[in-house]
Amino acid sequence: MRVIRHLLDVPSTDPDGQRRARLLNILLLGVTVVTLSALLATAVVGMTGLEEWEQIAPLSRGIQAAFVGILTIFAINRFWSGWLASSLFLLLLTAVFAFTDTPQQVVDGRALFLFAIPIMMASVLLRPWASFVMATLVSLVIAVIALSIDFVPPAPTMLGFFTIALVAWLSARSLERALKDLRVLNQDLDRRVVARTRELAETLSKTQAILEGIADGVIVFDNDAQAILANPAIAGLLGWPTDEIVGCDVETLIGDNVSSNDRDVLIDLLRSGEMASPAGVKFEWGDKTLSVSAATVSLNTGEIIGIVAVFRDFTREAEIDRMKSSFMSTASHELRTPLNAILGYTDMLQEGVCGPISERQRGTLERIAVNTDRLLGLVSNLLDQAQIEAGMLMLNVAPFSLADLIGDVVSMVDVLARAKGLDLTSHIADDVPTTLFGDRQRLHQILINLVGNAVKFTEEGSVSIRAYRADAERWALKVADTGCGISLEAQEYVFDPFRRADESLTREHTGTGLGLSIVKQLVDLMEGEITLESEVGRGSTFTVVLPMVPPAWSKLRAASP
Repeated sequence: MRVIRHLLDVPSTDPDGQRRARLLNILLLGVTVVTLSALLATAVVGMTGLEEWEQIAPLSRGIQAAFVGILTIFAINRFWSGWLASSLFLLLLTAVFAFTDTPQQVVDGRALFLFAIPIMMASVLLRPWASFVMATLVSLVIAVIALSIDFVPPAPTMLGFFTIALVAWLSARSLERALKDLRVLNQDLDRRVVARTRELAETLSKTQAILEGIADGVIVFDNDAQAILANPAIAGLLGWPTDEIVGCDVETLIGDNVSSNDRDVLIDLLRSGEMASPAGVKFEWGDKTLSVSAATVSLNTGEIIGIVAVFRDFTREAEIDRMKSSFMSTASHELRTPLNAILGYTDMLQEGVCGPISERQRGTLERIAVNTDRLLGLVSNLLDQAQIEAGMLMLNVAPFSLADLIGDVVSMVDVLARAKGLDLTSHIADDVPTTLFGDRQRLHQILINLVGNAVKFTEEGSVSIRAYRADAERWALKVADTGCGISLEAQEYVFDPFRRADESLTREHTGTGLGLSIVKQLVDLMEGEITLESEVGRGSTFTVVLPMVPPAWSKLRAASP
C-alpha cells in the first residue's frame, strides 16, 4: 500500500494541480488493470490455435499500444506536466471510443454513450470549463465519422453532450470553490493555531516563572486526579522531589502521611476542588501543619480540565493558635477560682454570716454579685471557646428528659421575660420521645444562650421554644422571638466568634459575641446543624437539628460488653 500511495502521489506546490494529477494516476491505474487483463485474455485465446490468433492479433496489438500509451501518460503526469498528461489521456479515450466499434454504432448506436465519459472527466482532470471543450471535440469527431459514411450528424445527441458538459462544469466549479474555501479556512486555522501556540508558550513561560518564584507549594491535577504540574516549593513542603510528584495520583501522593480522617477530606477536596470553607483545610503532615486550598481549572467554554491545589506551611500559625488557646484556657481556669470565691463571700455577707448589714451595703453587695456573675459567665465562655479550638471539649452523652431540660431553661429565663412583659412559651410535640440521648449540660448551654438572646433583644411580644421531630432520625429545637431581627449582611457572620449582629447594641446589651459562636461549635460537635431565619423588625428564629441517637452514644454502646 505504501508503494501504491507513493506511485499515485505527484509532488507539486499547486494543491489543485496535485489533486488533479493524483486523480489521473488513479484512473490510469484502473485502466492499466483492465488492459493487463485484456492482454492476458488475448494470450490465452491465442494459445488455442493459429486461426484464433490471426483473428485477435490486431486487437492484441491495439491493447499493447494502449498499454504503452498509458505508461507514457503516467510518466508525463509524474515527471513533467499534469495538464498535458490529462489532455493526452482524454484524447486517447476519445480515440479508443471512436475506433473500437463500427462507424454506424459510433454515430447512432451502442458506442455513442461512451463519449460522455471524457466530457465529464475533462471538468475534473483539467478545469471546469474543459468539459465544454471536450464536448465540442467529441461532437466534431462524431460529425466527421457521420459524414464519412453519408450519415446526418446526430444534432440532439450533440446537444445532450453539451448538457452533460454544463452539469459537469457546475459540479466541478462547486467542488473547486468548496476546496478553495476550505483551503482558506485551513490557512486561517493554521495562523490561529500558530498564534495561540505562541500565546500559550508565553503564558506557560510566565506561569512557570510565577510558580517557581512563590513560596507556596502548587500542584495541578487533571480530571483523573493525577498530578501534571508541580512547583519547586511543594517539594520542600511535602519532602518529595518534584519529578516524583508529577505523575502520581491523589491517593498515592497522600499515602499514609496524614490521619485517616484528614485523608478522606483531602482526597475529596483534591478530586472535586470544592471547599467547605474559604480558609481551606488544615492537616498534619509529619512534624508540619499544612493548609491546602483548591479550585477547579476551566476553559472559556466552562469545561473543567483539572484542579489546582495551593499548599501553605501553617506550622507557625498553628503553634501560635495552640499557645493562644492554651493561654486562654489556663487564664480562664485561673480566673474562675477567685471569682467563685468572690461570689461565695458575697453570698455570706448577704446572709449576715459576718454580722448584720445595712440596706445600702446590701445594695452594694447585690451589684457586686451581679457583676461577678456576669464576669464568671464571660470567663466560662472564654474557657469553652479555648477548649473547642484546642479540640479538648468532650461530650458526655447520656439519656435525659427533654421536658426537664426545657423546664429548667424556662424557669431560669422566665423572671427576665416577665420583667420585660414578654410571653415565654414552650411546646413539645407528641412524636418526640420523652427520653433522648445527648450531653444535657451542653444542650442546656445551647438552649439558655438562644433563649437568653431572644429575651435580651425582644422589647415586646413573645419568645417561644418548640421541640419537634425533624424526620425519622433527627429531632429539632426551635427558638423564635418577635424582637429586632438580624440583617442579611449580619447573618453571614453572626456565628463567628467575637462578632455581634449590630455593634451599636453593645451600648444597650452587654456581651462578648461568643454565645452564638459557642452554640454553633457545640452543635457541630454533636454532628447537628443550626439555621437562622430573620428579618429586621420582625424577629428571629433559630433552629437546631440533632440526631436522635448521637454517633458518640452509638460508639459507646458498640464498645460496651
